[in-house]
Amino acid sequence: ALMCVSTIVLNLILVAYGNAPVAAIGIVFKANMFITFLQMGLANGVQPIFGYSYGAGDIKRFADTERFTKLCCFVVGLAATALYFFLRKPIIGLFVGDSGVITYGVQMLIAYMLSGPFIGFLFVNMNCMQSVGNSFPATILSVMRQGLLLIPLLYLLNACMGLNGVIYGQAFTDYAAVILSAVLWRRIRRRIERR
Repeated sequence: ALMCVSTIVLNLILVAYGNAPVAAIGIVFKANMFITFLQMGLANGVQPIFGYSYGAGDIKRFADTERFTKLCCFVVGLAATALYFFLRKPIIGLFVGDSGVITYGVQMLIAYMLSGPFIGFLFVNMNCMQSVGNSFPATILSVMRQGLLLIPLLYLLNACMGLNGVIYGQAFTDYAAVILSAVLWRRIRRRIERR
């Protein structure tokens, strides 16, 4: 629900800059889903291994799986981000032929790709928290990324930096969520390791 609300807010802010940015952001959302969903799929796919390892008390296997999954997410995210960076204009051009929309789309795609290599860490950390029975912090992180932080940040960045600020809002939010997830997961993991 928050994702829908934040998309509506973003579109309402962008419409003040014309139709081209609104059209471009729709294309960028679709393209960016590829990077995000790949890493989300990796993180969700290993959640049963996290749960089984934690339930069996095999913390080493848990930690090895976490490390390997984060490495996979980073490599996949970096490769997809590099691909999008070098092919950004043709990728946007696949969806639309309007030069104004392509110009905005290229700029927006670069902004949305900034968190591409690292967003997988957030998903892995959230799944680790859920697997050890700490779903509340994971829920807070998800809600924060999808709206509670993003929506106010979009208004603030729009007021301070205009369109450029709005374009980089998701990347700022993603990095804040990744950092917070690392801090929260580190605390939870230390508690687990002490047992």
